[in-house]
Amino acid sequence: MFHVKLSRLEINGVRNLSAVAVDALARVNVFYGSNGAGKTSILEAIHILGLARSFRGTQLQPVIQYQAPGCTVFGQLVPVSGQGAVALGVKRSRRGGHKIRIGGNDEKSLVRLAEMLPIQLINATAYSLLEGGPKQRRQFLDWGVFHVEHGFYDAWRRMQRALKQRNAVLRSGSANQRSLGAWNQELCDVSALIDSARQQYFESFVPVFRRFLGRLIDLHDLEISYLRGWDSAQSMQKAFEASFERDLRRGFTHFGPHRADLRLSIHGLDAGQVLSRGQQKLVVCALRLAQTDLMVKTTGKKCILLVDDMPAEIDAFHQGNLCELLNSLDVQLFLTCVEASDLVNHGWNQPDVLKVFHVEQGAVEPVEDLSRFRFAASE
Repeated sequence: MFHVKLSRLEINGVRNLSAVAVDALARVNVFYGSNGAGKTSILEAIHILGLARSFRGTQLQPVIQYQAPGCTVFGQLVPVSGQGAVALGVKRSRRGGHKIRIGGNDEKSLVRLAEMLPIQLINATAYSLLEGGPKQRRQFLDWGVFHVEHGFYDAWRRMQRALKQRNAVLRSGSANQRSLGAWNQELCDVSALIDSARQQYFESFVPVFRRFLGRLIDLHDLEISYLRGWDSAQSMQKAFEASFERDLRRGFTHFGPHRADLRLSIHGLDAGQVLSRGQQKLVVCALRLAQTDLMVKTTGKKCILLVDDMPAEIDAFHQGNLCELLNSLDVQLFLTCVEASDLVNHGWNQPDVLKVFHVEQGAVEPVEDLSRFRFAASE
């Protein structure tokens, strides 16, 4: 069962949000307020609800409010079928660990949580897709494959286990071709599955990405390619044989699907080194939105899109293009900004589509009259 939107949100103990309850959430939800008011913490709480972790870092302690024993996020999900809401809750303790409840029942699987509430995020760290290392782009690619290919996660787990065992043999001091044989074969088998799934997904993703990019910015010279993690002219087994001495000397596996990457380039140069910050943000938006749209149309799943400080580093013209594209997607949006007028006046100010909330010192209040924001924009 997949869900169309988050209708209610309760947050306790997430940073400066002591006790926040927001009802009747709309398809487009704008949270505005000054810096440090708690806007980003609301998006962080929704991220915790969908993935049981923060997007700001791996450390749990800064997420939990000072002196609080833990934090809790509760949501009410409205099903696609329209037959009754489903309660979803995540509790994180200062001592570590998490507790998940879905529909009133305890749930141990983080995968099940991710399936229930698919979340995409565009924030200040989004530039890492272009400027960062292969890991971020590989995670981006695998998010898409995970949501459209049912067996991908199991194959990915097999790969991780086999890779860990092969690396352990390499570091054991007694590694040879024979002792590595079984793990080489397992990695060869699972690598074929993972690479095939990634290739198929990438081929379906590229035309969607190009269409979305064209609606946001003219970058016809931008190229995107998939690198599988070993020489495309070699089999995985041949790659293992060729890199055996190097793997043995360094104690880890140099080639395989764990080294896959997406390359975005302009005239042979990495896009992250060529584009301005504003251009980078629009490219990242095109990547994320294309991935979201492909998932929704391919699987029928719904998705929540979190966009933190959306107007930052984008001029008014491109903001309009981005909002128009966002409004065309069949997703629920949670957007933050400092000035509400930056986002309210982009074609989604109908009462049944848009809701605006003012955030101040960790308190969240709905705004009923949006006319002052429309007037401010016209000034």
